[in-house]
Amino acid sequence: MILTWSLLLMAAAMAVLGVFLWSWLQQRMSHKPLAADEGALQIGQSRNVSEYESPGEQEALDMVKHAAAVREPGEVARYFRMGAATPDEVVGFIKEMEVVDGKITGFQWLSSMDANGMLIDGVLVSTLMDGSPRNRLALLTPDEKGEWKIDFEAFARTVRPSWKELMEERGGTGLVRVIVAKDSYYNGPFKDESEWVSYGMVSPDSEVILLGYCRKGSPQARAMERIVSEEKGDTRRRLNRATLEVRRPEGAEVRQFEIIRVLAEDWILSGQPFDRVVE
Repeated sequence: MILTWSLLLMAAAMAVLGVFLWSWLQQRMSHKPLAADEGALQIGQSRNVSEYESPGEQEALDMVKHAAAVREPGEVARYFRMGAATPDEVVGFIKEMEVVDGKITGFQWLSSMDANGMLIDGVLVSTLMDGSPRNRLALLTPDEKGEWKIDFEAFARTVRPSWKELMEERGGTGLVRVIVAKDSYYNGPFKDESEWVSYGMVSPDSEVILLGYCRKGSPQARAMERIVSEEKGDTRRRLNRATLEVRRPEGAEVRQFEIIRVLAEDWILSGQPFDRVVE
């Protein structure tokens, strides 16, 4: 199983075109949850009704290009919705991107990617690191005044604490941004299949294949089912992103977590957790 997942992750790391990646995954989805690259993105979702007009393709591309070139903290608020980050932290992350992801090779407009009842437009930022393609997802949303900005924490794929701390034996509680799909591994405190629902969880920023579990019938189980449901859209063109609060119970493997909150059905947090919206 570990070898199979390792090969899957290596293949996903090379993927840039989402449609082909998703088609490849569909053949294995019944027993392998997903791949760890967000290159397979949903494109052209239905638009949520709003009073705010979306930016056009060129406007969105220009915004992300300028944001990727920001080097002064005073310019950050013009392009980013920062969340808990400071302007200095945003600038530091952008400067470090070339070291972590490689040089930027292109920008691709993805149009509407609405989730959580929010208006979201997407731009894929492609990079090349040691000959391997990588990417980041710039998700643009309007504020209360209708001004569109990039959600920094979604772009940075922020986790709290870091992946290293989360995977320590004494760690195991935090907020993660991952790609999810159903899995069938049950063991330890989650061995009872009549009580738990199993999900695979991966991140482009971690080589570890995680396992998340929801108690059957819980708000979290209903929210996760909604996220991976084939009824909500064209799943051939999507990998299912989610922002989750997780914890590792006593006796669990290092990579096993209980999903205690489903905060968002994508990597942008809204004003209300997603597991409350679907109750």
